Amino acid sequence: MPFFQNVFTSDFEGNWVLGDRQHIPKFVVPQNSGRGDEYVVAWNEGPFVGMDGTDADGTDTRETLEIMYALREPKNWALIAVDVMAGADDTSSETPQEVVTALNADTLFGERFIARAENFRDTNDGASSKRVTIRQRKPSTEMRFYVVNGKAEELLGFNARSGVGEMPTYFDRHSIANRFSYDDNQNHVIALDTTNSEVEKNVVLNAKDAHGVDVTFDWDGTTEQTDWELLQGKSGLFQFQSGPGVTADSTATTIVYPAGAVAGDLAKMTITISDSTSNSVVEQFEMPYTLDSTDLITPP
Repeated sequence: MPFFQNVFTSDFEGNWVLGDRQHIPKFVVPQNSGRGDEYVVAWNEGPFVGMDGTDADGTDTRETLEIMYALREPKNWALIAVDVMAGADDTSSETPQEVVTALNADTLFGERFIARAENFRDTNDGASSKRVTIRQRKPSTEMRFYVVNGKAEELLGFNARSGVGEMPTYFDRHSIANRFSYDDNQNHVIALDTTNSEVEKNVVLNAKDAHGVDVTFDWDGTTEQTDWELLQGKSGLFQFQSGPGVTADSTATTIVYPAGAVAGDLAKMTITISDSTSNSVVEQFEMPYTLDSTDLITPP
């Protein structure tokens, strides 16, 4: 689960306080650069083709837009679900104005938000187009909200520029799902299940920065990095030991290196020479060593 999504307007910074006090790695999930505290815009332009189909998970229809909001108490999230196809002339190709009309017609949505179809100018060719925008009716000091991934959001793209980052599973304690599980929970990120949800896997694969440029994680969409790999060999607290390799003359070689290190990183080689008769240590040497790919081992 090392991928997390940030749907809010401030970076999430997680400091992993390890026993090795000289190395406290920081993991950052960038802010959602595609929205404001009280306002969010759909980055995809209409018409929205396929709104009458299902999202990438294949189980949820795209006709529903889901919004989570919290009034006054930031951890008490409530759900608003709106059928954005209601009243559309052509449900297979819906316009931004039709989505706006359906949103504003919903009683619960209308009490909390107002939707508009606003003109946005393309910075490349100067052409303008209409996009769906949503603004909350109360100030950010009293209310916060975010759009739920999947369903209609998959076509509309309110979260198209939400921040995505890799962090150890430890920081799941600060996810929205665990907001009542830990006293120090920051209620700030969404833990993405890229194994069981195509929708959430696509959030990572399609992640973009504030300028709309694809974010690359060197990830093939299958195996995620484990916690120890995210350490990148920078902590002396967690060690891997390869060996000992014993030769016929009772010489044993052991390679010790910090978790997450790769070929070319610094390690420690220990050579132990034993008396073959008494099996006692005669000589022992500890020396710096540069890791080779053949030295690397993987936990079971």
